[in-house]
Amino acid sequence: MSRTYSRRTRLGFGLATGVAAQLAAVGLLLASAWLIVRAAEQPPVLYLMVAIVSVRFFGISRSVLRYVERLATHDVALADAVEQRVATYTDLDRVAPAGLGDLRRGDLVSRVVADVARLQDRLLRLRIPWWVGLAATAVVVGVVAAIDLRSGLVIAVGVAVCALALGRAVALVGASRSGRSEAQGRLSAEVAASAVAARELVAFGAADRARETAASATRDAQSAQSGGASVAGLGSAVVLAVAGLTVAVLAAWSGGVDPVLVGVVLLAPIALIEPWDGWSEAERLRPEVTAAAARLAALGDLPQPVTDPGSPRTLPTSSVLVVDEVTVGWDGPVTRPVSFKVDEGGTIAVTGPSGVGKSTLAYALLRLLPAWHGAITLGGVGTSELTAADVRSRIGYLGQDDAVFDTSIRENLRIADPDADEQRLRAALDAAGLLTAVDAMPQGLDTPVGEHGGRLSGGERQRLCLARLLLADHRVLVLDEPTEHLDAPTAAALMDDVLALAGPGGRSLVVISHSPAVLSRFDDVVRLSRVDP
Repeated sequence: MSRTYSRRTRLGFGLATGVAAQLAAVGLLLASAWLIVRAAEQPPVLYLMVAIVSVRFFGISRSVLRYVERLATHDVALADAVEQRVATYTDLDRVAPAGLGDLRRGDLVSRVVADVARLQDRLLRLRIPWWVGLAATAVVVGVVAAIDLRSGLVIAVGVAVCALALGRAVALVGASRSGRSEAQGRLSAEVAASAVAARELVAFGAADRARETAASATRDAQSAQSGGASVAGLGSAVVLAVAGLTVAVLAAWSGGVDPVLVGVVLLAPIALIEPWDGWSEAERLRPEVTAAAARLAALGDLPQPVTDPGSPRTLPTSSVLVVDEVTVGWDGPVTRPVSFKVDEGGTIAVTGPSGVGKSTLAYALLRLLPAWHGAITLGGVGTSELTAADVRSRIGYLGQDDAVFDTSIRENLRIADPDADEQRLRAALDAAGLLTAVDAMPQGLDTPVGEHGGRLSGGERQRLCLARLLLADHRVLVLDEPTEHLDAPTAAALMDDVLALAGPGGRSLVVISHSPAVLSRFDDVVRLSRVDP
């Protein structure tokens, strides 16, 4: 409650200073107009001192107030962006991997980065310009009406016409060209896909096709960007036309106004061009902000593959894993019922033809996906009765292409435990068989691994991912094709270190593989088969 109140207080303070800054800008122009007209009458200079000081005051205070307003409002907007980004990551974590549908990597990056940044504009460039502009305009209309009621009514009508014209024309044209977010998302997706698969595209002669696809996405993004500039131009034209027409009407009807105040009345609409331009920009951005909010909301609406029970059981101390007549699949059962048991420190291998559901079974063991039939128990308690976080704290997963981030070995390890000290990091590397190689590197644990671990060999990348898994202290390790892409000697050495992790007092292993050399090292091998069509 206090945090919300503090944010509202800061926002209110920002709005107040924003209105004051806008009024200072208006006051600067109107005071200057009065000063020029009055000075033309050549009065004693003392008669002009108040106006001269006012011009200086408004000129200085405008900049100071604008700076303070930016600090306050951006503080609130950035805090909202942090919360939105965390919520977006939470949505991704909740639905992955089953719920991401056909969303591609680049499109996801666009949503997490560009769309969240665009939502900042909802406050800074959409709502605040309208609120500040309306408040400043009301004050100007009131001041002019106090000078001459008819002139005040003319400006009020001009304000209404400008607001309606911007709300209709700019919003209508902008909505027809609101594909900017989608175009940028597609461009990000195409560029990201091409960058990741660059070597494969060249090897298979598909680089030209990928280049043309990316070029097409670039043209679409450029077209959307150009459309946005056209909408901005239309908004400025509407503002200038309404302001000019209002000045013309005031000039025609200003016969009864005190000559000294004629300049103030005639320049009042000109002083309102700045807040009106803010309205124009707000309406131009409205379709984009709305689209960004809808795209982020769509992540929250994705179905959750697994849900935690209302009253979850306590995670048992035992790590005995039992799979009883379980069938798995994405859109329906794919495997025939499978059963096996892995005691603490035990090992088992799972194999089967490609597409039979080996990796899907691994996801089910970690409660990333539900099992269609049967039961999976951990320490005698069904995993469906435990929270997914508890299951994943006990069961860890290593895929054949686990993420290796473009940072140091140390920071890649600390993803598993940010508080791990040097001793624990080295112990995890030693257990994974990588410590000797790391010590031989000039920078040791601070050695950068490159993008996707490109500076490491295939075996070193797998061992680094294994060390990260060990650092998280999972008691059951599910290894999905751990020797894939490795040559025979490297694969054999890796399996030696993997199997050394099991045994009495050690970790349990579930190794998924189709390699005969790997399978030959296990006494218990479970073979999956596909459900009959």
